Amino acid sequence: MNLHSNESIFTSRRALLKAAGGCGLMTNTSLMATLLNLQATKSLMAAETNPTGYKAIVCLFLLGGNDSYNMLAPYDGTPTSGEYGDYVSARGGVHDPDTNPSGLAIDRNSLVSVAGPDARNFGLHPAMAAQAFAEPAPDPLPDPSTTGVAGLYNTGKLSFVSNVGSLIEPTTRAQYNSRAGLPLGLFSHADLQRHWQTGFPQSRSKITGWGGRMADLLQSTNSNPTVSMNISVNGMNLFQTGSDVIPYAIGNSGATKVNGYSGSLGRQDRMNSRAINNILDQTYNDLLAKSFAETNRNSAEAALEFNTATDAVDIITPFASENPSNQLKMVAKVIGARATLGQTRQIFFVTNGGWDNHSGLIGAQQTNLAEVSRAIRSFYDATVELGIQNDVALFTASDFARTLGTNGQGSDHAWGGNQIVSGGSVDGGKLFGKYPTSLTSPVDPIAGNLNLGRGRLIPTTSVDEMAADLAMWFGVGNNQDLVDVIPNIRNFFSAGPTAGPLGLFT
Repeated sequence: MNLHSNESIFTSRRALLKAAGGCGLMTNTSLMATLLNLQATKSLMAAETNPTGYKAIVCLFLLGGNDSYNMLAPYDGTPTSGEYGDYVSARGGVHDPDTNPSGLAIDRNSLVSVAGPDARNFGLHPAMAAQAFAEPAPDPLPDPSTTGVAGLYNTGKLSFVSNVGSLIEPTTRAQYNSRAGLPLGLFSHADLQRHWQTGFPQSRSKITGWGGRMADLLQSTNSNPTVSMNISVNGMNLFQTGSDVIPYAIGNSGATKVNGYSGSLGRQDRMNSRAINNILDQTYNDLLAKSFAETNRNSAEAALEFNTATDAVDIITPFASENPSNQLKMVAKVIGARATLGQTRQIFFVTNGGWDNHSGLIGAQQTNLAEVSRAIRSFYDATVELGIQNDVALFTASDFARTLGTNGQGSDHAWGGNQIVSGGSVDGGKLFGKYPTSLTSPVDPIAGNLNLGRGRLIPTTSVDEMAADLAMWFGVGNNQDLVDVIPNIRNFFSAGPTAGPLGLFT
């Protein structure tokens, strides 16, 4: 199974959604197909609450299914005893390229030890200490417990959500065996990506995401109607698509303007600009054509305004020259331009591919986790530089976890896994949810035996609970508004409480 097919829910819809108003990559020849993305998203709904101040949520989607029980592994015990011993057994032994190439467990001596709940200790994959440094890099490098994601965890700026996955309702082993109330298409890339984004795993027809529905409610809090609350640095997506709000899709360098169009913000290429203006200034008898021409002009002006604002933001924090770091650096620049752009609430979407490791897992994970660690750490440090760290929350999502059992070369599709939430307001240095006390016998007192075979675990925490914490922190009230954003939330969390179901934020 190749990466292209595994990421199909994003790529197969991208061309269609671009044409419907989704992408900021613009040229003269693709004006009609792409300018709509740069259109202002007008606010048509007001939230029941009236949040004040600035807040931003960033979704980092790891495409393909992160093997997250290697990202966050048990640490207590030995290779043959305790929680670590069970982990080693479940993963087919400690990986050794010569003596045990099919084993997937990480050597305990290389894990970065961190404290967990109930006097339990866990080990972060050594790549989770990776961090970008200004040149020249310090020599020797700092202790791994202080750098990268590991350092954020140990300083209380990052936590993990354990065994989380898409659910319609709390699910027991008996329900699974009877196939009652299960998400559609379990273990399918396209379905589980869709479920994470829509928050509606009982259907494949939901065309809005919970990030988009949040923006529908709160868009009126932003004073500038020319830029959408939802900004994607990786094309169109369901997560940010609402009934009224669509993502404003940009690239790593910002919105790409129409070639030759300088509008009111520049004087270059005057003849080209005049020619485009002539087209846009025509008086059309057809109302739709007239409205479209007006939209084109506003959209082109929005791109210039957006780039002018973000280009003025200088980020000193070092970022690696890697895809997730490049995307998150652009997000940091947009956040830095929030006042100029008139934004008090923003939702961002970035992605990182290459996580569907049916083979070559150990090497791929070393690379991928290091890139993610560098990106998350640099992004957090950039929010500190901007003085906005307490008002920005980043979370990871991924299709699903991977089988604990090895297939001989890597791991296969599973269900419940571990995710990251980071930011200055996160109740950091903690594990939320329930990390099984044994990965060989993961039995929950309520759900029963979580192991569906080969180490596929039934989630004990729902995406809905994690999303509700983020939404309530963002300003959505725990009333009908929360149900509008997360339709199944009342299966997991009652109305009324002012703190989220997991308590992710202080």
